[in-house]
This record gives sequence, structure tokens and C-alpha cells, in this order.
Amino acid sequence: MTHRALSPTHNWGLETFGFEPLGSDDLPLLAAWLARPHVARWWSEPSDLAAVSRRYGPLVEGTDPTEAFIVHLLDRKIGYVQRYLIADDPDWSQALRAALDDVGDIGIDYFIGEPDLIGLGTGRRMISQFADACWIRHPSADQITVALQQENVASWRALEAAGFRRVWSGDIDSPDPSDRGPSFIYIALRADL
Repeated sequence: MTHRALSPTHNWGLETFGFEPLGSDDLPLLAAWLARPHVARWWSEPSDLAAVSRRYGPLVEGTDPTEAFIVHLLDRKIGYVQRYLIADDPDWSQALRAALDDVGDIGIDYFIGEPDLIGLGTGRRMISQFADACWIRHPSADQITVALQQENVASWRALEAAGFRRVWSGDIDSPDPSDRGPSFIYIALRADL
């Protein structure tokens, strides 16, 4: 596969995705999405509202440095994305360093919560536009890094279609249940390097 760096001006299609900061009113919807089989398979965490409030409440309040967003497509809430500076989580940074020399600056995680939008290229376009937003938010960053399970074929195909490149495969030494099992690490580089 030929690697193509992502640029802040690239547009995949006519759809424009909105990324609205996660609010407390969004937690019931987030819990419902996390309970859906196509999400729960990869996001190994409790989906009851109390657990989701404990886990994501600090992101809403701003006491966790991870920036969390509800994804909108037109007027519809369709999914969730988050970005974080890898240096803000020393344990995750160390886990990535065991696999990569350059772990990059930004990490992202994402899912489409609405099952009727799976398999239509929505993920590819959402990832591309969110990566563009990451470059704008962090102008000195030069790399976005994503780790995911090898069995999550739809997700890594969406990453590849959005211009990310696979750079590693193996088991990540992480206490997060979502990181268990064989994983891939993908990266995207800022276009102007």
C-alpha cells in the first residue's frame, strides 16, 4: 500500500461531519451505543449509564485531558471520537514505545454508533475529517497514532482508506481490555513534513 499523508484540506465526499464536545446530556446515547453488539465487541467496557457516567464524566467536566466528541452527520448524531496527546498518558506511551520508536503526538479512538451506517464508507470519511481537525487543533503535531485489534477488519480498512499506514502488529502490553489480543498500530503523518 502506498502511504499518503493526510492534509488539513482534504475532503473525501460531500458529507460534512460535525464534532460536538461530549456533554452530560449525551451520556445516555453513548451508553446505548456502547451496548450495541457492533460497538461492544471492540469497546470492552461496561455500558450501563452509571459506569458510562463514571468513565466519561471526567471528559465532560474537562478534568481528563482527552477531548471527546459526539459525531454529527447532518442533523443526526452517529458516533463518537476522542483525541488525546499520547504524552498525557505515560502508561499508554510506554506500551506504544515497546512497539514503535516514534509513538507520535496524538492518539485517536472512534466508533460509529448507528448500525445502518456501517459498511458505507462513513468511517473512512469520519476518520479523515477528524484527522484534519486534529492537525488544526495541534499545529505542532506531526503524527497521529491508532491502535486497534487485528480482528476489527472494518476499522483498519477505514483507517487505510483514510490514508493511515500500518506500521506494527503484535500484542500490546496494556491493562485496557480493549487492547487485548493481537493488535495493529497505524499512523498518519502531517502532509507538510
